[in-house]
Amino acid sequence: MITKEPVKTDSFFDKWPKKTASSFDVQIEGSDRLDIKITQLRKDANPIILYYNKSNKVDRSLNAEYTYIAKIDGKTYSGVQVQQVIVGYDKDNNKVYVQYNPLGSEMNLSFPKNVASYSLGLRLSGTGEAVITDFSVSAYNVPTEESQKELFLRYPEADYLIVTNVYPEKNTYYQNMFVHKRVLAYKENGINAAIYRLNTSPASIAHYVYDGVPVFIGGEDALTNLLNAKPYKKVLFHFINERMYRAVRKSKARYTPKLIWVHGFETTKWYRRWFNFYQSTKEIRKSLEYAKRNQEQLDFMADLYTAKDDDIKFIFVSKWYKENVAEKDTNTIIKNYSIIHNAIDDELFNYVEKPEEQRMRILTIRPFASRTYANDLTVKAILALKDKPFFNDLTFDIYGQGPLFNEVVEPIRDIPNVHLHNYFLSQQDIAEQHKSHGIFLSPSRMDSQGVSLGEAMSSGLVPVTSGVYAIPEFIDDSCGFLAESEDYMGLAEAIEYLYYHPKAFLQKSEEAANIVRYQCGKNKMIQAELKEITETKNEKVLLEQR
Repeated sequence: MITKEPVKTDSFFDKWPKKTASSFDVQIEGSDRLDIKITQLRKDANPIILYYNKSNKVDRSLNAEYTYIAKIDGKTYSGVQVQQVIVGYDKDNNKVYVQYNPLGSEMNLSFPKNVASYSLGLRLSGTGEAVITDFSVSAYNVPTEESQKELFLRYPEADYLIVTNVYPEKNTYYQNMFVHKRVLAYKENGINAAIYRLNTSPASIAHYVYDGVPVFIGGEDALTNLLNAKPYKKVLFHFINERMYRAVRKSKARYTPKLIWVHGFETTKWYRRWFNFYQSTKEIRKSLEYAKRNQEQLDFMADLYTAKDDDIKFIFVSKWYKENVAEKDTNTIIKNYSIIHNAIDDELFNYVEKPEEQRMRILTIRPFASRTYANDLTVKAILALKDKPFFNDLTFDIYGQGPLFNEVVEPIRDIPNVHLHNYFLSQQDIAEQHKSHGIFLSPSRMDSQGVSLGEAMSSGLVPVTSGVYAIPEFIDDSCGFLAESEDYMGLAEAIEYLYYHPKAFLQKSEEAANIVRYQCGKNKMIQAELKEITETKNEKVLLEQR
């Protein structure tokens, strides 16, 4: 992160607890690296934090004039997630500073002046193994402001900045992977972008590179400082919120052109997500708190949609969502916009003609972080098929991870032909799973497009999903099945129909691949986005004058 040599570097491999068990069984072996084996013992277990040397302070001589860089790197296997934890204490031993550094990242700790010492920990979750090859803290005789500016200027080739809420990293592949795929496609076309992940911590700036794409993680002030240090041609937003916009407005990029992708979540009234709040009294109370925050977000979006003092254009991923949700829920008419669907990588998810037998292999790949994804309907559909005479001919593979996983899949856990995989898949792994399956079972309660559905269709899987929100804009009876809202029996009946009609399966498989390429093919969508990104106001005026 810094070109100067460090004053000192400390690595931490030797004084971790060898074995611990509570909600997790953790075994750690350290020498020149850390080998970790972890087993989650309770279904509802929260992540565990283990401290180096029993949480003793590892440095009691911090220099407020120095920059400290924390690093963690290595590999994880199966469903394990690993983060580095840095805890700072004042002279009275009060905890006054906490930072979480994701695997594969370097973090500028920027210790506040009241921090007198710090301790280090590992935040662990999941079941599997991890190998940590770098776990260190280096001190540099460089002021924080100077070290951050050096970091911000490290990628002069990046002409565009994309501000978003999350982004893929070594721990989690699913986090806005569709944004990452865009960035890689831009790069293939000669357009380089850097990523800024806005988090809730104002006291740090972290950095990593994912597939050759530079990613910064930090708070509002660091985003403002980045834009003050380096000019960008345009600032692009995915899942915009007021904090992102406020940080940009405070910077020298105040009048820089802005493109805002509207995916749905950020412009949708809370009651449309009723299914996340009806399970218990506690969740109903949470819904009241969420409703207030949600209204604040919608008021912010309404101001954006009608702003006249800023150079903003909106990109909606579906016409239906723009007209039926965004405008209705904010009571606005949005004038400066384009409709560009999320691009589907039809090269990675290439179509190979399916054999009839694959109609009996059903695949689900979904996060288990929200009831929006309707994984419970998948489970109910499987149970509805359980007593059918052909059920044992079917195979179900369910991939995903999230806090709802164990609760949702419990009713089907012991069914022999249902295989549960509680971890994330890389894009390449997803493409490989597509090749050996024929049906993509993916119900939903809300969607502005359905990228995972499109990827599966591109590979020739027949989608079995819900005909809700914008999904029918992309799927019809010629290529798949649309069940009514909450209709798990409709999902089950679609699978039964395909079992007894192999020719229909083959026809829908081929048509699914064709439709995706026509509507959302990678090159077509990326070229449309690149036109919006690279076009300037002057070019627009010239085009109008012609």
